[in-house]
Amino acid sequence: MAPKTMKRYVISHRNGIDGLKLEEAAPVPELRSPTDIRINIKALSLNARDLQIINNNYPAPHVVPQDCVPVSDGCGIVEAVGSEVTAFKVGDRVAPVFPQGHHWEEDMKLRSLKRGLGGAIDGVAAEYFVCDEEEAVLVPSNFSFAEGATLPVGYTTAWSSLFSHHPKLQAGHTVLCLGTGGVSLCAAQLALIAGARLILTSSSQKKLDASVALLRPLISADAPADTIQTIDYSKIEDWDQEARRMTGGRGVDFVVEIAGRGTIARSIRSTTMGGLVAVSGYMSDYKPIPQHILDEDLAKTILYSAANVRGVFVCNREEFRQMVRALESGCVKPIIGETFKFEDLKVAYQFMADGKHMGKVCIEL
Repeated sequence: MAPKTMKRYVISHRNGIDGLKLEEAAPVPELRSPTDIRINIKALSLNARDLQIINNNYPAPHVVPQDCVPVSDGCGIVEAVGSEVTAFKVGDRVAPVFPQGHHWEEDMKLRSLKRGLGGAIDGVAAEYFVCDEEEAVLVPSNFSFAEGATLPVGYTTAWSSLFSHHPKLQAGHTVLCLGTGGVSLCAAQLALIAGARLILTSSSQKKLDASVALLRPLISADAPADTIQTIDYSKIEDWDQEARRMTGGRGVDFVVEIAGRGTIARSIRSTTMGGLVAVSGYMSDYKPIPQHILDEDLAKTILYSAANVRGVFVCNREEFRQMVRALESGCVKPIIGETFKFEDLKVAYQFMADGKHMGKVCIEL
């Protein structure tokens, strides 16, 4: 039997992290239909989107309601089920689907974006969360709750970048991942278990070394020495040319592009003809960008590279399930950089805002 009240956060204003307000005695949500499940949330995972929402610079075409519950990624235990629920039972470990209603389509429609957790509708920064059984995915029982909480956005965005569109990643391809944050390391893991080669970039050699140490167990002992390569762009400014050198002048097949205006031109120039630059973020917007980079003619850069440049969101629910199976078969566990207590959610947001993380930033309830 669930208690009558719970702890949850709401977004009281969108002028910064101080807008996160902890409510100590919010009502526990009731089941609304016979096919609803109630999840006792045990862990959360943060994404750049969560920071953008609280800082009022999230560009999605929908209104963030006053006192909306934040955070899109969570994992917990099914605590109650409606009378017609068949997909889950009490005690199952599950993660809600981030864009509720995005089940089968290749591209996420506006109607699903308007049901994105923690922005358009209430998210999972609460002790209990209710959704229809169609809006959750089973999490492997050998995953911790924090590991399960990394799946709904980080890994589904990585999967979408590599497998949901044309071209699709194949063994032998080379994937360039920008940075060592959540989506980039998620994509790195998925690429390696698919038999691809990997190039990681960062301005921190320490982060690169730590990332390689975490990723190396995913490749066989007899794999080529260049299966994982790194570029420290604090030392090599023209990292696009270095990526081409590493591929024998051919260019990479995929770029997981999370930085936006500050890197997009070089990402395109890194890519082989017909390759894919999968754009899922614009983190460089929050740092000074040299004028010569902003002045570059992207139309010509794209035209003469003959690369595919595509915006990507998360994959759909069915691909989410397929991605979980791929992680299980590849014996992959999510990379968690730091874990915080629920009462320290603001601290976790600030830690991510400061760029101190490697891998995912998680919160345990």
